[in-house]
Amino acid sequence: MWRVRDFETPKVKVRNYSPTSMTAAYLKCREAGAPIRTTARQYGVPQATLRHKLSGRTNPEAVRSGPPPLFTQEEEALLVEHLMFTASVGYGYSRKEVIDISTEYAVALGHRQPGEPLSVGWFVLFKSRWPELKILAPRGLELQRAKATSQECVDRYYKELSHILVKYNLCDRPERLYNVDEKGLSTRHKPPPVVSGQVKSQAVVSASRDNVTVLGCGNAQGQQIPPYFVFPGVRMNSALLEGSTPGADGTVSESGWSNSEIFKHYLQSHLIKYFPERSESCPVVLFYDGHRSHINLNIVQWARQEHIILFILPAHTSHVLQPMDVGCFGPFEKNFKQ
Repeated sequence: MWRVRDFETPKVKVRNYSPTSMTAAYLKCREAGAPIRTTARQYGVPQATLRHKLSGRTNPEAVRSGPPPLFTQEEEALLVEHLMFTASVGYGYSRKEVIDISTEYAVALGHRQPGEPLSVGWFVLFKSRWPELKILAPRGLELQRAKATSQECVDRYYKELSHILVKYNLCDRPERLYNVDEKGLSTRHKPPPVVSGQVKSQAVVSASRDNVTVLGCGNAQGQQIPPYFVFPGVRMNSALLEGSTPGADGTVSESGWSNSEIFKHYLQSHLIKYFPERSESCPVVLFYDGHRSHINLNIVQWARQEHIILFILPAHTSHVLQPMDVGCFGPFEKNFKQ
């Protein structure tokens, strides 16, 4: 009787070594001309790996075998810093949103072509390289809103604002303090209450449910910037802007809502035309809420180059701290409905 033996595939032993040790060995061989074999034994690193790094066969900065990551270590560190900052101020991203903004970042850096999104597998490997990133369940919105508008949070917001204004000598420069906000307007609005008897009255509303977004901006001196519209559609028609404020512009999206690409175009092609001259010592401060389409790593880097300070409002406080929302779009929406 034949017995079938269980054969196990022999496991390949991977030699573990410290990335710091490999870097030190690489520099000693490259700069001091030390022997490769002796140096590899001294620092406890694989001799073959050290040879490959010195010959240029593999990236000297790589700390593990296999194909190199899509982003460099510096680019990934910047992305991680951005994710941790947005989460700390109440605007955390989901896994899918991290993949989406990382794809935009890769396209902007030329690592990816448009239409080639990153995969969930990339996210898993990315997270394994940065263990400080955690996936946590967010708190309920009502609890967040209540905590965000507490006296402590509001005081901390104004303390940070005061620090920025004093640091850049902007306390008496209202013409350099701008606030941007957006408002979605539905063509089928809710009619206001009317005086009537027992018989219910009727009001005429639009047959469609299209949404149009208006992006508005002004400074603390009271000067307004021409609005920017986002209409529903696939191709922009100049007739949509007939009768608008002089200097107004717009674009289209399938839903009529703004997105990260539209907001970036709005900042770089429309808004910046009306900003005063800026320098590192005399920047412009732009206040806006942390909607996910507004917090984009490419926008942050662009603003830094243009000497624009992006001052994000605390999460879930637009109804009390957003100047454009409280003083402009709130009354505008009421008048629009009436």
